[in-house]
Amino acid sequence: MAVPTTDAEQPTARPAPARVCVVGAGFAGLAAAVALADGGLEPLVLEARERVGGRVHSRRLGNGAVVELGAEFVEDDHQTLVATARRLGLAMAPAGMAYGDREPRGGLGTDRATVLAEVARLRGLLADRPELTAGGRSVAAVLAELPLDPGARQAIAARLQVSTGQPVGELAATVLGHAGSSFSTRETLRVAGGNQRLALRLAERLPGAVHLGVPVQAVSWSAVGVRVAVQGAELDAEACLLAVPASVLGRIRFDPPLPPWKTGAMERVAYGHAAKLFVPLRQVPPPSAVLSVPDHYWTWTARGADGAVQPVVSAFAGSAPALAALEVAAGPATWRRRLAALRPDLDLDRGAVLSTWDDDPWIEAAYSTRTPGFDPADPDLLARPVGPLHFAGEHTAGPWSGLMEGALRSGHRAAAELLAVRPG
Repeated sequence: MAVPTTDAEQPTARPAPARVCVVGAGFAGLAAAVALADGGLEPLVLEARERVGGRVHSRRLGNGAVVELGAEFVEDDHQTLVATARRLGLAMAPAGMAYGDREPRGGLGTDRATVLAEVARLRGLLADRPELTAGGRSVAAVLAELPLDPGARQAIAARLQVSTGQPVGELAATVLGHAGSSFSTRETLRVAGGNQRLALRLAERLPGAVHLGVPVQAVSWSAVGVRVAVQGAELDAEACLLAVPASVLGRIRFDPPLPPWKTGAMERVAYGHAAKLFVPLRQVPPPSAVLSVPDHYWTWTARGADGAVQPVVSAFAGSAPALAALEVAAGPATWRRRLAALRPDLDLDRGAVLSTWDDDPWIEAAYSTRTPGFDPADPDLLARPVGPLHFAGEHTAGPWSGLMEGALRSGHRAAAELLAVRPG
């Protein structure tokens, strides 16, 4: 990477400062950088990884199937993502299944129709008793009080635990307010050819501005600008837009330190834990979505860019206890055996690909979620600028947190804030 050299390395001339330094080349950082460039500023993007996309990472398997090692599904209300893909010349591929509509197997026993019916009842019960989701209560506590079918209650709890990556006893009851969309039966989309293509196309809009393998070590800031330190170099900028997860923001030294209201909000961000497993198939199945209620993971087969079902079964496990029970830290073997037992309808081929977030040093978790201790003031505090420092990332996206949609929206919001205070 060719970052500006220090004064010691080039004493006769310091390079012209980058207009804005963007830290992070995930969806949030890249969306912000493109918006800044479109607004007439000069972004310089520094990314610690050796690739763009952050928690969005696509891979093609040996049998041709494209899998998403990270974030995957796009719902029909994710309008920013769909519009961004269209603007970049990327097609959206219908998956042939619905992210929120899963056949439950195991546990006390229930079926898909009963779960969907009880979810509809749940919405009405919560509307009649709004106090149930107030006061820092958990999903587990609220579900236990409601007159739901026991098997369906267990499946609903498992579904929410998987998707949030958080045990329901540690999950804010306010999540139940989104149960309708969480169990949507509408067909899901993905970016044709891989979601990471969106990040790659955004980066193409920033020729020469994106630098990979460059972790930021420190940021010095004042009313007149910022100085960003990386290994062996420093660069000056008028502002800095930080699009890194709250879980690792503390690795960056700030001088002066960030104010307590900002660091406090960042420290209160809770992250779920998740892993994904991909197993090639010898025979191509129809689209499907199946939830293992007791093991807290789900599996799916889905259509690819050409409309045909891909020869792979994917699985997603959510919450630290689920990962431990599947022995994910030891590799894919235990999970693969459980998958074979859950899905005897599939002809599993040899091999398996395991993807985890926890061992990624640039996130150390999956995505943000909400615990019973969630402070309603935090979304505003997380997004609020500090002098010339602006903040993006899915954790700053309020109701869209935890989603690719939220990451993109946060990047646009942070860029708009910065453009609004631009002198002249």
